This record gives sequence, structure tokens and C-alpha cells, in this order.
Amino acid sequence: MANVANEGASAKLPRWIRESGAGVDRQVTLLSLTSLVIMLGSSIISPGLPLYAREFGVSYAGAGLLVSAFAFGRLAFDYVGGALADRMSPRLLTTGGALLTAFAAFLCGLATSFEWLVCYRVIEGIGSAFYVTTIMALFARTVGPEQMGKAMGFYQSMILLGVSFGPTIGGFVAETWGLRAPFFVMAAFGVLVAALTWILVRPEVRVHGKATPRPPLSEVMRLVRRRPFVYVLVLTFYVFAIRAGTRSNLIPLYGGERGGLGASSIGIVLSAAAFANFVVLWHAGALIDRRGRQRITLPALAATAILCFCFGLSPGFVNLLVVGTGLGIALGYLAPAPAAMVADLTSREMLGAVIGVYRMAGDLGLLLGPVALGAVATSYGFEAAFFVGGAGALAALALGIGVPETLRPRTAEAHDVVTEETTRAGSTPD
Repeated sequence: MANVANEGASAKLPRWIRESGAGVDRQVTLLSLTSLVIMLGSSIISPGLPLYAREFGVSYAGAGLLVSAFAFGRLAFDYVGGALADRMSPRLLTTGGALLTAFAAFLCGLATSFEWLVCYRVIEGIGSAFYVTTIMALFARTVGPEQMGKAMGFYQSMILLGVSFGPTIGGFVAETWGLRAPFFVMAAFGVLVAALTWILVRPEVRVHGKATPRPPLSEVMRLVRRRPFVYVLVLTFYVFAIRAGTRSNLIPLYGGERGGLGASSIGIVLSAAAFANFVVLWHAGALIDRRGRQRITLPALAATAILCFCFGLSPGFVNLLVVGTGLGIALGYLAPAPAAMVADLTSREMLGAVIGVYRMAGDLGLLLGPVALGAVATSYGFEAAFFVGGAGALAALALGIGVPETLRPRTAEAHDVVTEETTRAGSTPD
């Protein structure tokens, strides 16, 4: 039934979506669109979230805690969600994760105290961890290695669309119906996604006709300690940290306080960076499938380092616009590679647990990036903070030099079960 629904739904998709997802499993395209919807719902609350927190009489730090609570819930349950993705029906996990997020959002809209509001935000993060980790594990199991980059590029572009348009919708909803209203809209989106994933997601993940076995924890730990996977985790942490640290923190403060730019000019810079990122994601995904992960990732890291250094040249509008757009392009070519490398290096039966570890690295970067770069800017200046950001790219580049290419085309049968020899071929000794 799910397959029939997939085929029927795919035929009704807009032409540009069908063409961009050409050659990729239909379920990837459809579930990327449901992820767009759930990210749209999650980002709808962002414009009014700090203001809503202030209505409870908390400080600016308290408002920041409310923002971080979601990331904390996701970080704490990324691995749990991934481990469950190896044991339970992906249909149940994705639907349950979306419903949990919707229920918590509904409770946020009804919150009577700040303490309960923070708790509900943590629960939202837990639901998001279950949903996102299961979706990524599902993609890695259903997409061949030669198409994983393109699949992740399409998926991440849909996530970016949701994040980009959600705040605009949320701001209008908050101004029209009040600061609690966006939470109810988010809850509605969550229920919609739950219904869609129940229809679209296949009930079971199977390897060679057998239910996916439970992966030993020792095997997961053995894999993540190897140099190629350490490199993937560092790369993932860096991409999330530099993206959040520059766009959400450094660029607005640097342009506003040092460059004298207004909110509209800063908004143009951030929008240009986000648009540039979106434009290159599909090409980046296809390129890492065709040319290899490392041949794209290492030059992109070098470009990222140079661009971070260039931010310090001037806080003026032109420099920030040009360099910010360039950074958006460089990060667009970096973003799809880590997830594709995880799929390359991991056997099908361990994908959920390992992707949970991968997601933890990204969420940790999301949490620490803005704080760390902000602390450097406070103590040593903005130029030093951008220099640290560039140095991080060079450190990841140095770690990646010598790591073998992980893309190793396999037959359809070999894609279903990755042998121990294949895993070792993409790794180096500890």
C-alpha cells in the first residue's frame, strides 16, 4: 500500500521537484517533503519564541535557555532514536516522533509557567530526534552509495526551505493572533506530517528478506573510533558550529556594532548566504556521488577557511555580502558529504545507531558554535572569532588529508548488506 501511495504521490509533484530528485528513490523525495513541512512548523515559532519567554518575566538568558532546550532534548535522544531505528518499525518511529513534537508544541501554547514551557520544549526536541534520525537511517538503507550524496543534497535543501520560510509565516501568525498561536500551527503541521509518514513509510526495514538485526554496541563503538568516522564527526560538528556561529551570531553583531548596518542590510546578507547555500546543494550532492566525497570536501574546507578569514577585512555591507554569499556556497558543498560518508562506512544493520552518533555531533556543534565564537568575539574581538572559525576548517582539513575515499560503488545486493571487509576497506587502523 505504501509503495502504491508513493508512486501516486510522486506523479503529482511539481516538475522542478521531480527533476531535482530524478534517479533518487521515490520515498526519499516524498519524505524530504514531509521533512520540509515539519521544519516549516518548527521554525514558525522562532520569531516570537524569545518574546514569548519574556512574557513569563525571565531574563535574556532565560529566553536563550528556551531556545537551547529544544536542542538539548534532541542531543540527549539522538543516539536513543538511532538505536531504536535499528530495532523498531520506521513507520512507528517517524509517526510517533511527529506526534510527540505536535503534542509538545500544543502544550507549549497552553503553558502556564516558564518551567513547564522549558520541559515541553525538551520534549519537542526528543520527538524531533526520533523523527529525523529515523528518516536519515531510512534514506541510508534505501539509497545506493552512488546516489546518497544527491539524496542528502535534496533532503537538506528541503530542510533549508522550511527553515527559510517558516519564520516569515510565524511572524505573521504571531502578530495576527498572538505569541501562543505559532505553537498551535506547529502542532497542526506535526499532526499532518504524522499522517503522511504513516502512509508513506514502509512498515519494516529488511536486509535480504530478514528483519534488521540488533547491532552490538561494541560494533558501533569500534566503528566510531576509527579515523574516517572521527573525521566525519569532526566535519559534522564543524559544519553545524560554523553555520550557526556565523549566521546566527557573528555576522549580525559584526555588521551591526562595527559596520553600523541596519536590520534590513543584515537581513539581506543572511538571506543571500542562505539562498546561495540552497542553490548549490543539489549540485553538491550529485558531484560527491560522481567525483567522490573527499575530492569535493577537502577543497570546500579550504575555501571555507579563506572566506572566514576574509570576514575580518571589513564589517561593511559589500564585504559581508560577498563573503557571506561565498560562505553559503562553500557550506553547501560541505553539507551533504558527512551523511553520505556515514552511509558508506556503516553496515545496514548498524545505520540507525551510527546516524544517531552523527546527529549528536551536529547538534553539539549547533549548541556550542554560537557560544564559543561569541565568547572569543567578546574577549578578543570579531576578527579573532572569524580567525578561529577559519582555523577550525583548516584543522578539519588536516584531519581529512590521508583519509581514504569512502565512496565504493557496489551492486544492489552488496548495498543491502555491507560486509566486514567493506567496512574495513573504508577505514584505517586506530
